[in-house]
Amino acid sequence: PPPPPNQQGRHAQRTARTTGATMSDTIDRNESIEIPWPPPSPSSSLTSPRSPRSPLSPRSHRSSGHSERSSGVFNSKRKAGVSARGILTNDEINHVLSDLAAEEQTTLLGAGLGKQTWSRYLVEHYLSRFKWYYPNRDNPEAPSLSKGWAYFEYFTLPRKFAAKSGGHYIRAPPGEAESTKLYGPFETPQESLSDWGIGMGMYFSSLSATFIIFILAGLLNIPNILYYASDEYDPVQGLKQFNLAAMLQYSAVCTTREWVVCASPDGAETCAGSGYWEERNPFTRSYLGTATDPETGKDTITLINRTTCLPAEFTQGMVNYGTWILLIVAMSVFMWYLGKKEVRYDEDNTTAADYTIVIHNPPPDAINPDEWRLFFDPFSDKSVTLVTVALNNEVLLDKLLQRRKDIRKLKRRLPIRIQNELNFDDKHAVETAVENAKRYREDQEAQRNCLSKLLSSIFTPLLQLLGFSLPEYVVWEQIKNGTEEIQQLQQKEYGAAAVYVTFETEQGQRTALEAFNASKFEVMANVAHNLDESVLFHGTVLNVEEACEPNTVRWRNLQYYKISMYLRQLIMLGITLVLVTLGGYILQISRLRVDTIFFSIILSTFNVIIPIIVRLLVSYEKHYDEGSMQKSLYVKITLFRWVNTAIITRMITPLL
Repeated sequence: PPPPPNQQGRHAQRTARTTGATMSDTIDRNESIEIPWPPPSPSSSLTSPRSPRSPLSPRSHRSSGHSERSSGVFNSKRKAGVSARGILTNDEINHVLSDLAAEEQTTLLGAGLGKQTWSRYLVEHYLSRFKWYYPNRDNPEAPSLSKGWAYFEYFTLPRKFAAKSGGHYIRAPPGEAESTKLYGPFETPQESLSDWGIGMGMYFSSLSATFIIFILAGLLNIPNILYYASDEYDPVQGLKQFNLAAMLQYSAVCTTREWVVCASPDGAETCAGSGYWEERNPFTRSYLGTATDPETGKDTITLINRTTCLPAEFTQGMVNYGTWILLIVAMSVFMWYLGKKEVRYDEDNTTAADYTIVIHNPPPDAINPDEWRLFFDPFSDKSVTLVTVALNNEVLLDKLLQRRKDIRKLKRRLPIRIQNELNFDDKHAVETAVENAKRYREDQEAQRNCLSKLLSSIFTPLLQLLGFSLPEYVVWEQIKNGTEEIQQLQQKEYGAAAVYVTFETEQGQRTALEAFNASKFEVMANVAHNLDESVLFHGTVLNVEEACEPNTVRWRNLQYYKISMYLRQLIMLGITLVLVTLGGYILQISRLRVDTIFFSIILSTFNVIIPIIVRLLVSYEKHYDEGSMQKSLYVKITLFRWVNTAIITRMITPLL
């Protein structure tokens, strides 16, 4: 289902405006603001479910074979006394581990390779017999080594059902032991990789396809490879050596050179005055020389050291053109192949995004989910299952996130024994703990030697200016101030930033997308030229799209209009082009005015710091989902590195 408006930031409930500590403590139990959608709460004031259940689990298979398998899995858990909810409690996990450990001990010698890892086989059969490896082997109260391995192999590592379904293996749920095996690195078919998501299957599909393309291109270039390695092309070297360094002999690199007069056909010198041939250019200095004109005996002529290898002939040119055509055709087929694979993997896996649409331009005052549900019910195949209204409360989100960071920072400055027990809602208890930690820190500082005190007095103020090494009482003051700001922000009314509508069936989603298929102009101008009046919500032409995966939504960016997002991206692209030009100029100066070693150092340094700079630029941009943000990041980094390593290097390197 779509993300419910729980107490995590943007989806803060209007009814949950109590204290800042209550809301932020909810966030403290999660790793990040952008987390997968948790189960919806029927009592949420901004979430309107049709029924307590959702049409699908967060990820399930459309294959009927997998459904049968799933029911078998839950039945096997019931036999072991474990509930069939799909999410195991700690007691249920311990129960399963006890059964697995006992079964593995009785059938250890006969276990097949697919039942356990090689490491476990080695430990259970050999290493566990020695006291130096397993000192608590004879201690019944010691942690069980068998349970630890059982948890690792049945809960941590992915397992598959032994029988195939629909031509590929089905991934087993954690803790399932009946008729399951570990995934093997060689016998796992590519279609089964979609169990880890569409991206995993697409990656390995792309890898195998590009491997075939480059193998074909390499085979096509065998005539050129043999020609460039022959004595006909380079009589000095040819195939006289065969080691890693001599592999360059199979390329167009030529080692035979001669000194000739640098002149045009009419006799005029062409090297003098050229930026490439000036003697202050260290790169070309070794290829440039002077000599006395033998005819006059007085004049000085300019010489250049050039290669004597034959240029590319007709055969080599045709092979190059053939490779070029092959790559164009192959990449076209490659894109078509990836499109087919994406559809196949998407059909194999059903997620909440297959049932959900998102409205990016809801009226700010339309925060009633029941109103949205009634509006979309006529367009659904059966019914609308769930509606979630995301609120425009980015400032509140940032404050909550900062408070959570400050709480974690303060916990690291407190004794370990009270870090997890301290209730930050209890102001008196926290202040007492902070005072005790302050006295302990001051006592420790008083026992330092003179050198330690001197270094601390120098570096600690500098680190504190950057926000590091702050004392515990300063962090506590930040938390208190942040809590007060959060309580004030909770009293404000927030408008709708986006609306997620989840249908009971996929057909309901497709019907809604077709009905609300408005053009960009109609959405921006709010004019319905080709739309029915029934699709207008309070007179607004809605911008409706298929929702992305729940864990890729960037909740704090949903309030921005697309025109604002495009403007930010355009500004960052302009800054990127300026930085690319500046970097290219620095590389050119280092290559032509210093030396090639310094150029290599500068180039390597740029390739290291460029991703950091680009991430800072992209952080200013706004994106609705992680996929769009990663795409922008990839384009900018690729542009930087491609220009620096290929274009600039080629432009400043002469053809000798």
